[in-house]
Amino acid sequence: MCGRYSVLTEEEVIAVREIIRNVSLRLARDELDNYEVTQQQHEVFPTNHAPIVTSNGDELAFELGQFGFEKWDGKGVIINARSETIREKTMFKHLARRGRCVVPASGYYEWKDEGKKIKHLIKDKHGNLLFMAGLYRDGKGGREFVVITKEPTGQIRDIHDRMPVMLRTDQLEAWLSGEMPIETLEHLEYECTGVPCEEAGKQAEIGDKEQMSMF
Repeated sequence: MCGRYSVLTEEEVIAVREIIRNVSLRLARDELDNYEVTQQQHEVFPTNHAPIVTSNGDELAFELGQFGFEKWDGKGVIINARSETIREKTMFKHLARRGRCVVPASGYYEWKDEGKKIKHLIKDKHGNLLFMAGLYRDGKGGREFVVITKEPTGQIRDIHDRMPVMLRTDQLEAWLSGEMPIETLEHLEYECTGVPCEEAGKQAEIGDKEQMSMF
């Protein structure tokens, strides 16, 4: 599953904007010109608002949406859609073509059961931004989105039994335009690497110190 992921920095929003402008679909709306991140924001939780790229036919929008579909009974939200059953589920099947979106992130979080739950940070193997396939709709409170998941591949198999469907930048147009069949998602391969968050924090500190030593 994917229940929490990293907040985009302002620099990463700019990078996402440049990537989607290289897609031949027209960027008709960009609502993130004044996007700001406070120091208190580190992770996107369910019901938080976060940047997404939505598709409406041949036009794209870069906007904010709520993470999670409000449940039919108003109690909680649904945050993931299984790639294997999208075409069967009433909540998702009508969105399979006209409700596609991409959820950008620098990484996401998962918990590995090692007698106790160990939080891991999972990122692109080469340090690139992640583009998670998603679905969106207009709910009572505005735009909402879910992240599509699949069986894990590579190193992620050792951490959790599900992972988000990751799209390469050269697959974004096919997904957003509706050209990519839904059944393709469960077969997509993507190389990620995951480390315990405590170790990831130490690596970040080392990187900061190395960068400071350059000046």
